[in-house]
Amino acid sequence: MTIPKPQPDEVLPTTAFVERLIAAERQCLVDWLTAMAALPGNPLDIVIEQFGHTTALICGRIPAEVFNRVIGLSVHDMDHIPAILDLYAVHGAKPTFDLNPYAMPPFWETPNLMPMLAARGFYQGAFHQLLYATPIAGLSALPDAVTIRDVTVADADIFARVYEQVWGDSTAVRVLIGKSHFRCYLACVDQVPAALGILHVADGVGSMANALTIPAFRGRGCQIALLQRRIHDAAQMGCNLLVSQCRPGSSSQNNQMRVGFKIAGTKAWWIPMQRGG
Repeated sequence: MTIPKPQPDEVLPTTAFVERLIAAERQCLVDWLTAMAALPGNPLDIVIEQFGHTTALICGRIPAEVFNRVIGLSVHDMDHIPAILDLYAVHGAKPTFDLNPYAMPPFWETPNLMPMLAARGFYQGAFHQLLYATPIAGLSALPDAVTIRDVTVADADIFARVYEQVWGDSTAVRVLIGKSHFRCYLACVDQVPAALGILHVADGVGSMANALTIPAFRGRGCQIALLQRRIHDAAQMGCNLLVSQCRPGSSSQNNQMRVGFKIAGTKAWWIPMQRGG
């Protein structure tokens, strides 16, 4: 059997390439939490701390896993695990260890950090896809009745209300409007605000930072349209790579793959055995 050779513009997900994807996601979250920390008095109790090559992100007032993640952990930093856990305990937060499969040795190799996490009461609680694509300028025709616009400070309340109808308190996204490295978008159906999307750009990489649609407007093509707009804008801004994440098998994954994203790998999210209290 002849194995087809990759085309010249086809990117293969090597270990080094995936490290770039992880770095882009990390930078997006660091910039995001930095914007949240800039609120007067740091009311969300934001902490960003480095342990070797590992970054610990804490949002003490919002317990969502996305804002309370340990990113970049490998066997080289496993001795930092006790100090990382102490940091989260001080801030009353529960860490999610976001493990890159390209950086995790198999169980038969030593040293191995996963037994250390298990011994400290953590288990693999979820999988999370890591996706990538090449940005291409050009916009497709929008679905009927769908329009998309950039969000300005004047749109802040509208943007916030869309978020609140899906995830509740909008403080975490309101702070991104007008911030360096971030662009926020609003999709409307028949002029009614229906969905939002966020793009983060840094170091030549465009990250699909966040997206959601109000339930009543799902199935109208808003997310495909928002993805296409962000891909186009990332290309226009000089990006040569796109990165995104999603739950395996989700509608988000399907939408992203429809517009050209590929799966680079599946990360493991290790969480505390006791989630309550």
